[in-house]
Amino acid sequence: MSDSNYAACLCGKKRLKLNETNWKRHLTFCKVAKLKKNNTVVDVHNFFTKKRKINNEDVPEKDNCDQIDKCQFNNSTTIIDAVHSDSIHLASVTSDLSRSGNDFKSKQPVGTNHVDLSNDPDKYKMLVDLSPTIVDFLIKKGPMQPTVDDLPTRVFPKDKFGRSFQTSWYWKSLPGNVNVRRDWLSYSVSSDKMFCHHCLLFGRNINKAWSVDGVASWPRALQSMQIHECSEAHIEASLKLKLKKISLPILPLLEEKHRRDKAINKEIVLDLIDITFFLAKNYLVHLMSKRSPCLASYITKLQLSTKKQNVSLISNIRQNQLIGSLASAIRTSIQEELKTARFFSISIDSTFDLSRKEQISFVVRYVNSTVGTVSERLIALRESSVTTGFQLFNIFEKLCVDLSIDWEQYLVGQSYDGAQNMRGEFQGLKTYVQQKCPSATFIWCHAHRLNLIVAKSVGCNINAIDLFGNLESVYNFICGSKKRVAIYETKQDCYCSKRTRRLKRVATTRWMSHGYALDSILETFEAVIETLDDVRNNEGCNDQSTGHIAGCLIEYLLSRRFLLIAFCFKYIFEILGPVNILLQSKDLDLLSAMNSIHNAQLDIQNLRDGNIFNKILIDVNNFINKFSQFEFSDKLNQRIRRKKKMPGEEVSDDPIIDPLENFRVNTFYVCLDIINSAFDEYFDNSSIGIYKDLSLFSKKRLDEVKKNPASLPKDAFSMFCKVYGKYVDQDCLNKEYIHFSKIFTSFEENINLPKYLHGKDLIEKEGEEEFSSESESDNEIEMEPRKVLNVGSMKALYQIFHAGNLGSVFPTLNNALQIALTLPVSSASTERAFSKLKIIKTRLRTTMNNTRLEDLMLITCEQDMYKNSNKVLEIFASNSTELCKMII
Repeated sequence: MSDSNYAACLCGKKRLKLNETNWKRHLTFCKVAKLKKNNTVVDVHNFFTKKRKINNEDVPEKDNCDQIDKCQFNNSTTIIDAVHSDSIHLASVTSDLSRSGNDFKSKQPVGTNHVDLSNDPDKYKMLVDLSPTIVDFLIKKGPMQPTVDDLPTRVFPKDKFGRSFQTSWYWKSLPGNVNVRRDWLSYSVSSDKMFCHHCLLFGRNINKAWSVDGVASWPRALQSMQIHECSEAHIEASLKLKLKKISLPILPLLEEKHRRDKAINKEIVLDLIDITFFLAKNYLVHLMSKRSPCLASYITKLQLSTKKQNVSLISNIRQNQLIGSLASAIRTSIQEELKTARFFSISIDSTFDLSRKEQISFVVRYVNSTVGTVSERLIALRESSVTTGFQLFNIFEKLCVDLSIDWEQYLVGQSYDGAQNMRGEFQGLKTYVQQKCPSATFIWCHAHRLNLIVAKSVGCNINAIDLFGNLESVYNFICGSKKRVAIYETKQDCYCSKRTRRLKRVATTRWMSHGYALDSILETFEAVIETLDDVRNNEGCNDQSTGHIAGCLIEYLLSRRFLLIAFCFKYIFEILGPVNILLQSKDLDLLSAMNSIHNAQLDIQNLRDGNIFNKILIDVNNFINKFSQFEFSDKLNQRIRRKKKMPGEEVSDDPIIDPLENFRVNTFYVCLDIINSAFDEYFDNSSIGIYKDLSLFSKKRLDEVKKNPASLPKDAFSMFCKVYGKYVDQDCLNKEYIHFSKIFTSFEENINLPKYLHGKDLIEKEGEEEFSSESESDNEIEMEPRKVLNVGSMKALYQIFHAGNLGSVFPTLNNALQIALTLPVSSASTERAFSKLKIIKTRLRTTMNNTRLEDLMLITCEQDMYKNSNKVLEIFASNSTELCKMII
C-alpha cells in the first residue's frame, strides 16, 4: 500500500482505500478540520494524554493533576466564602460554580470551554461540608450528563483498550420496554470518571468509589452501576435528596400565588361586567370591537367594501376550519399526554341523538405523570347504525390506528355498562378486546350497578310500589298542564326564603331520580296539597275524572302510610345518594370506590337497629305537627290474608297484629334485606383477583408492613403481576413496597406545611388578665401537628409518591401505582359527554355532519386542554395557501 493510503485528516479519519475524488471531497467539506484549522476547537483527547502543554511547557501528568486539584480546592473555598457572605446572592454561587479562576482556565483544556462545568462532580467531591445554598443549587442543577453533541470531537475519551463512557448508561431498562433515567449518574468531563450525584451530596461515604475517587473502569461500569443503585447507602442518599426537594421554602411562592389570584379575579369581574352589559344591549359587534380592535377594523372593512373578498376569515367555511383546528390541537394535546402516561383504560357507551342516529363516545383514562393526577378525556365520537360487540370492537380498533394509540401494548382496563353487547361472555366487546389484549381488565361500571340496587329497592313491596307510583302520578298530573304548573309555583310563595322548586320525575334511567322526586315532594308538601285541592275544586266540577284523580292523590299524600314509607326511603337515599355522586367522580380509584361501597352496605345494615325506626317515627310526628293545618289519616291496617295449610303442616304463622310492628318487619326490614342482598350480588368482586392486591396500597396496610415486614403475605401482588407481568416484576415490587413502607410516613408529613410555623398566636380575651411569662414561653414552643393528606385512596398515595419524585427510586412500584390508578371505576364520563351532546345537537342542528359534531364535542368537553393558540393558528393556516400568505 502506498504512503498516500496512510494519509489522515485533522478529524482523525484515514484515507485507506478511498479514491482520490472521495478523499478530496472529504478534505474540502470536513467541518472538524475547518474548526481545528481556525484554532476554535481542540480535541478533548489532549486533556487526557500523558503530557499536556501548559504555558508552552511539557509537564508530566501527575504534576498537572496536582496543580488542577489545588486550583479546584482553592476555587471551592472561594465558593464557600461567597455563599456565607450575606451580600452575595445565589446567582454568584452559580457563576462561581460555572467558572474557575484564571489559573484554572489556563490549565483547563481548550476543547471543553463551551461545556457547562458548574455541576461537574470533580469540582466539589473533595469538600467535606457543603453549605445549604450550594446543596440547593446542585439539587436544582441536577447531575452532569453530557452527550456526544456537547463534546467537540463528538466522542468520549477512550482508555488504552479503546473503551469509553456510553450515554446509554444514563437510562435503566425495565420490563415492558420501559426506560427510566438514572438521575443519580453524573459524568465528570474534567476527570473522565463517573460519580453518584446523590451520594456526593447526602451519602455516608461508605462506597468511596462513587463519591470520592470516581469510577472509570468501563468494562465493569454497567455491573458497578447496577450494584450501586441497589445498595442501602445509595437508596438512603436518594431518599434524603427527594425529601430535600419537597422541603424547600415555599412561602414566597404562596405570596406570589396570592397576588396572581387577586389579579385574575379582578380580570374575571371586569369580564363579567362587560358580559352583563352585552346581554343588556344585545349588540355583538360592539363587544367584539371592544375586545379586539383588529377584528372590529376587519368587520368594518368588509361592510364598507363593495367588492367580494377573495379570502374571508369569517365565512362559513373558515368557521368550520377554525373549529376543526381547535379540535385538532386539543386532540393532539391528549395524544401527547397519553403517550407520556403509556398506560390507559377505555370506556365506551352509545346513545340516540335527536336525528335518530346512534352516537358512540370513547373516553380514555390515564395518569398525568406531569402533575400527578388522574384524567378522563373524550377522544372521539363515532356514528354507527350497528352496535353489536364485534362492530364496536372494529370501530375501537380503527380509532386507535387513526390516533396512533398502541392499545394492544398499554391498554390495562375497560369499563362499560351492563348491556350484553358490552359485557357478554362470548360476543361482548370486552371479550373481543381481551382476546388481543389479556391485560385489559374488565370492570362493570360501579354507578350502573348501584342504580340497579336502587331500582330493586323501589319495587321490593307494595308500599314502595305505591309510593313511587304515586310520585310519578303527581308529576304527570301537575306538570302535564301549564295552568297547574303556574298554580304550583304560585303556592310556593309561602317559601319566601327558598327558591322556587320544580317537581322531579321518577325515571329508572336517571341515577337517583327516585330520591330527587321524593325530596321535591317533601320540601314543597304544602304547595303540592294546595295545588291538588285547587284543581279538584275548580276543574273537578267540569271534569269529574280529573277531580277524582286529584282527590285520590290528596288522600294518599295525607296518610301516615305515605309518610312512613317516604321517611324510610329518605334514610336509605341519604346513604346511597352520596355514594352515587362519588362513583361518578373522574379521578376516583378502585380502592376508594370499594371502601365507599363497603361502608354504604354497613350503614344499610345498621338501619335495622330498632332505634333507627324510632327516629323515623319521631320524624313522621314532627312532619305532621309542622303541617297541622292538614288532617292526616292513621290508617295502616291491611287485610290479613289467611293461607291454607298444606298437608303435613301442624302450626300456622301468627300474623303481626300491631300495624307499626307489621310495617317495620314486612316493609322496612324487607327493603333493607333486599338492598343488602343486592349489594352482595352486584358487587361480588371475587372474579377479579387484583382487588385484594390493590388493598395493599392503603395506609393501613403500609403501617402494618412498616411495623412488621414479615406480615406481608407471601403471595402479595401475585394476581396483579399475573395480569400485568409484562410491566412489573413481583419480587422487585415486593422489595420496593417494603422499603417504601418504611419511609412513607416521612414523605407524608412533608407534603403540607404545618398550621403554625412559629407556634400558636396568643389570643387575649377581653376582660382577662395577661398570661404569665412562663405560660407565654410554653405557648411559643408548642407547635401544631402537621396536617397530612387523607391517604385512604390510591390517588392520595400516588400524589405523595409523585410530590417526592420517587419514581426513579422505586420504578416498579411507580408502574404498579400508575396501573392501579388507571383502572376505571365507572363509565360516567361517557354519560356526561352525552349530556353535552344534547346541548350541542339541538332540534335546529339535526343536519350537522358527524365531523363537525365531534369537533364541537371535543372543544366543549375538553376545553381545558386548549393551551397553545399558536398551534391552532398553524393548523388553521395549513388549510390553504391563501391563509398561509395572510397569517404566516
